Amino acid sequence: MCEQDGREPIDDDEILYRRIPVSQGWYDSAKHPPVNSQAFMPTKHDEDGISLWRAKYKTVEEAAQGPSGKGYFVAILRAGDIRREGIQATPTPELAGPGHVSLPDLNYKDRRTDKVLEAARRLATTICRRVEGPFGG
Repeated sequence: MCEQDGREPIDDDEILYRRIPVSQGWYDSAKHPPVNSQAFMPTKHDEDGISLWRAKYKTVEEAAQGPSGKGYFVAILRAGDIRREGIQATPTPELAGPGHVSLPDLNYKDRRTDKVLEAARRLATTICRRVEGPFGG
């Protein structure tokens, strides 16, 4: 989708995608808030922070691709909204390819800290603009 390598700074207006496994039950459009903060919590694979994808490099369908047999929802976020909440968003194409973004403040080592728990809550309740899908499965 883009000719750059993904290392360029992330504009505040850029749309970012966070994949949410359907199998976890972390999204339910009938609930308020519809996204559970667990969808933004780091796992053992998130040493450098949780992963997102830049919309300028991947479609929402491409961002939803992964190993889950039940498929994924995709949370839609705006980079400027993430930064306004004091959460850093860093281009990290070296980790997973062009368009990959890490939120280093939400890393596995710090997963039990109040800072990470609060950031995950804000991502789920105030920063997430909408959720699309499910895709795959």
